[in-house]
Amino acid sequence: MRILIIDDERSVADTLAMILEGEGHIAEAVYDGDAALQKLDQFAPDCVISDVNIPGMNCMDVCTRIQATHPECRIFLFSGQAETNDLIESARAAGHEWELLVKPLHPDVLLAKLDSLNPAQRQTRPRRF
Repeated sequence: MRILIIDDERSVADTLAMILEGEGHIAEAVYDGDAALQKLDQFAPDCVISDVNIPGMNCMDVCTRIQATHPECRIFLFSGQAETNDLIESARAAGHEWELLVKPLHPDVLLAKLDSLNPAQRQTRPRRF
């Protein structure tokens, strides 16, 4: 699976990319909304994992544009801030079904979510986490 990670905390984005690549995915990390949109057509992700609070364009605008141009792309948002539930509710009211994952995000939780998107590609080897 091709996964685009958007997080302004470079260590978080880069670590997630390393973990996902170690599990057989193709992952790219970017650090703001503008970079995500620039990478989008070239990378063509199956899934986007985005922090809610990113610099540049806000997360909702970025994800809305991603869905408009890549409707098959699955989007997961993640945040450590409780007030983001209002953001998710407004996204749902606008017709977007983006799932919110809570930071800190354990790799097993994320990998299970990704496995649920495409069970045929589920890894049979044991997880390292």
